[in-house]
Amino acid sequence: MKHDFIDKYSTLDSVIHKLDPRVKLLLSFSFLILISATANIKLFALYLGVVLVLIVVSKVPIGFYFKKLLLVTPLALILSLFIYLSYLFENKIAFTAAVFSRYYPVYNTLALLTAKIYISILVITLLVSSTRFNDLLWGLRKFKFPLVVTTLSKLVYTYIFVFIDELHRTLRAYKSRTPVRRVSRVKVYGNIAAAILLRSMERSDYIYSAMVSRGFSGEFPEGSANRFKRNDLTAVLLFLVTAVTARMLWKI
Repeated sequence: MKHDFIDKYSTLDSVIHKLDPRVKLLLSFSFLILISATANIKLFALYLGVVLVLIVVSKVPIGFYFKKLLLVTPLALILSLFIYLSYLFENKIAFTAAVFSRYYPVYNTLALLTAKIYISILVITLLVSSTRFNDLLWGLRKFKFPLVVTTLSKLVYTYIFVFIDELHRTLRAYKSRTPVRRVSRVKVYGNIAAAILLRSMERSDYIYSAMVSRGFSGEFPEGSANRFKRNDLTAVLLFLVTAVTARMLWKI
C-alpha cells in the first residue's frame, strides 16, 4: 500500500536534515513563540524571507508546503470571517458591499492572524519534513517530555498504517464481490467497520506478541547517534541574529 508519511522527505541530504533534532525542536518552538509575540506586521516579511531560505536549503519540494497551506486555508478563512463579523457587530456597522471599500483597524488584526497561521505552518512543516519521526520523539524525550506520550505517539504512528492496510484490503474485497451495489451503503459500511475492528484486535495481539518476543518492555531504545556539531551552533547563532534583528526593527 502507498502511504503518505509525514516524514517522507526526512531522508534527503541537506544542511537542515543534518542538524541535531534537539536543536531543530528548540529553534522551531522558539521561532513559533517569536511569531506569536510579534505585533508588527512588517516583521513578518523578515520571518517569511528566513523561512523561504530554509525551505530552499532543505531541498523539500515546494508543492509539499503548498499542500499543507491549503489544508489550513479553510480554518484561516473561518477565523478571519468570524473576527471581521464580530468587529462589525460590536461597532454596529451594517454589513453591506460598501463596507469592503473602507478601512477599519480590524484589517491589521486579520493580516496578523493570517501571517501567523501560514508562517507557523511552514515552520512546523519544515521541522517535520526534515526530521525523522523517531528522531523527533528522541529529541522530545531529551527535553523531559512525558515518556508515556512519546511511546504512545510512536506506537500510533508506526501501526496506524497497518490498520489502513486492513481497511484497504476489506474495501477491495467488498468491491470485488459486489460490482453492483444493491444494499444500503449505511449497512455495508457498518459491516465493514465491524470487520475492521475485529481484524485490528486480532492483529494487535500478533503485533504485541512479536514486540514482547523481541524484548519490548514499554520503552523504545534510544538508537540515535545525534551529536551537537558545529552546524548546530551556527544554526543557533543565526536564529539569535534573526531574533535580535526583529527586536531592533520592532522598535522602529
